[in-house]
Amino acid sequence: MFETCPRFGNYAMKFRPNSAFSSGLGIKTMFRHLAMAAVLSTVLMVQEVRAEPVTIASAAQGSSTYNIALAVARAASEIGGLDLRPQPYKSTSQGAAFVDSGEVDFGLENAYAMREAMLGLGRFEGQKMDNLRLVSRLQPLRMALAVRKDSRIRGFDDLKGKRLPAGFRAAVTGEILISAFLANGGLSYGDVEKVPVNDFTAMADAFAAGQIDAYIFVIGTPRDEQVSRTVGGLFPLPLHDDEAALAKVRKILPVGSLVRLQPDPTLGDIEQETVVLEYDFLVYTHAGADEATVRKVVESLYGGKDLMVQSVASMAWFDPTRMNADLGLPYHPAAEAFFREKGLSN
Repeated sequence: MFETCPRFGNYAMKFRPNSAFSSGLGIKTMFRHLAMAAVLSTVLMVQEVRAEPVTIASAAQGSSTYNIALAVARAASEIGGLDLRPQPYKSTSQGAAFVDSGEVDFGLENAYAMREAMLGLGRFEGQKMDNLRLVSRLQPLRMALAVRKDSRIRGFDDLKGKRLPAGFRAAVTGEILISAFLANGGLSYGDVEKVPVNDFTAMADAFAAGQIDAYIFVIGTPRDEQVSRTVGGLFPLPLHDDEAALAKVRKILPVGSLVRLQPDPTLGDIEQETVVLEYDFLVYTHAGADEATVRKVVESLYGGKDLMVQSVASMAWFDPTRMNADLGLPYHPAAEAFFREKGLSN
């Protein structure tokens, strides 16, 4: 009466109508088997039509960028219907090679490292990543060089001889950022004790463990909120924002800017007006990325700000009208088409 169905193996049966009653099998049993086959058929068909997972490169789990990737994934799921999954690496820079090759679909990176990779500069000299394409400006990363709240360090002059993170073998911008902070305050790495760290996560861990005296505090991110709780609060060292101070920063970090933050209950440890460093954070992909998928990601970002803010407070700085950042770098055609439709200028 039943035989194995090639499509579903031993878990579903194919009915042979002429033998239903001659075999002695009861009608209820027959329909029970048919029902089981129908359910399994439906499950498999759903699995077939379900979208394949899409990946987005980030830094390690628990890092600032990993949490931002989760926020982007939420918007992509609820608005675009995509199964977008973070693919963590030691740093965002390590993920760029996998996006360039098409092994990972999307990535997150800051504007400085993105230019280095796409133009073959700095650490990417001789390793230019020609296949990378921008998708969207996401938000400005705003940061400060922070110390423990109970520390006696209250200005850059107090940092002389203190322990600061250095090396950053797995992160393009680590020493660049520290150098820019120090330059703004009239110092350099020669004025402090260098403590080698591998990446930003290792830096945060070293600071929480008391192995360094200051670290790069990325404002409004879950990782740094946790660091603050661990050490009893943070004090961000205020930067100078006059033209000469900005020039010192941009000599080291050309894409950097300075901004005044006001106290905000949603941003831990900003208790007074504070000048901080900022530069753009970006979503990117590769030249061969599926246009429909890229379109869904851009649409999800454009309409998903409220969802992303629920995951990462700093996403409040994301401006959907300024997704099309002019960095002198190429965008994916699907992103360009979306920007034209929405009238989004650089």
